[in-house]
Amino acid sequence: MAAAGGADHDHLHCGICTSHLTRSGKHEPRQLRCGHSFCADCIGDLCRHAANNTIACPNRCGVTTSATTEEVPKNYPLAAAVEAKEHQSRQQLALLHKCATAAHSLTPPEVAQVMLMCGLSHAMDTLPNMRSRLHGHLTSLVEGSTVTRLHEMFITKWANAGSKSLRLIYRSTRDGPSFDDFLRCVGDTKGLVFLIRKDKCVFGAFISAGLQLPDNPRGENRCDCNVCHFSLAGHFNEPTKWRECRQSVWVAGREGTAIGANLWIGGWLWLGYEDGAAADMRSCCYLTPSRYVPDGYVGAREHGDAVLGGSQFFMADEVEVLTVV
Repeated sequence: MAAAGGADHDHLHCGICTSHLTRSGKHEPRQLRCGHSFCADCIGDLCRHAANNTIACPNRCGVTTSATTEEVPKNYPLAAAVEAKEHQSRQQLALLHKCATAAHSLTPPEVAQVMLMCGLSHAMDTLPNMRSRLHGHLTSLVEGSTVTRLHEMFITKWANAGSKSLRLIYRSTRDGPSFDDFLRCVGDTKGLVFLIRKDKCVFGAFISAGLQLPDNPRGENRCDCNVCHFSLAGHFNEPTKWRECRQSVWVAGREGTAIGANLWIGGWLWLGYEDGAAADMRSCCYLTPSRYVPDGYVGAREHGDAVLGGSQFFMADEVEVLTVV
């Protein structure tokens, strides 16, 4: 449920599609007569499929609402809460980035705040020593991975995973680059982070679901889940995410392809591009249409669209898959 108020952050997600609510747009909160709120996109679906021109609350509270958008107004208090949470998150991530890149400039209150965010003891110590500890912690690596603890904290926040951490389950240069190698390591694990490295660029996507193989080995399977795309290095002045919403993920059978690849995420990312079951998962295609590219992008473009790997089609240096634990 996404109702106004609430002690935790569950109310900042749509209770139907589970997408993170936004202060405006297709995922802004709209409120039914009963007081329960859902994203504008889901409210639109409810209106289009309403019986007798009335919406029954998905929470089954027994209160109905007229199926017109005018009768389902924006929940401004909840939108304000979403904006406040987004502002707080941006401040926290900016502080983490400062700690990893300019720890010497941290003030004592900032040191205390980052210590708390990282779950580190802030026992009495000198300010220079605490700055050094924080910098060392945030630049250390997740076990077996090339992901730093700083980037881990960015990704888990973007995945709305609170204080959870990441665990490496697949690395192409360690486990093998084929689709079979990939499936053997990833299995049915849910909450997946796909990380791609190409030269100095680091980027990828998070999906809330797991990968579901089709029954037909030459077929393909589609699932819809929460997806967000992100860049950790090489495209912006700081780690950046975009297009966090419900999107499609297509998985090919072991002997086929899904829309030209072994794996297709959110319409923008192809892994194991074009070569079927024996494909090298580092063979990639990644393009973000210009209208979705966040401000501040300084990476490569083709015809105005962002190509995070330097070109639309490329061979990645490394592909990793991590899971939120």
